[in-house]
Amino acid sequence: MSEQNRVPFTSMKTYTPFHSRFDPCPPIGKKYYSTPPNLYLGFQPPNLEQFTPKEALKRGTLWKALYEYYENPYEGKGGKSR
Repeated sequence: MSEQNRVPFTSMKTYTPFHSRFDPCPPIGKKYYSTPPNLYLGFQPPNLEQFTPKEALKRGTLWKALYEYYENPYEGKGGKSR
């Protein structure tokens, strides 16, 4: 892959569902999904930095490398979020 075509890493992915020309419903448009950071880690290295126990309960993980803030892509687009 050339340097010009390389896409920067992002955990938020998109796809466009197939829409047939015979489908009576309007096209949905882009759909979004998030991939967790552990998919790109490969293995868990020793001595990863950790949250405090209270902060870990709040964030849902003990390790800072495995935490990622989730931003809802559907909010702020004028539509209802589910």
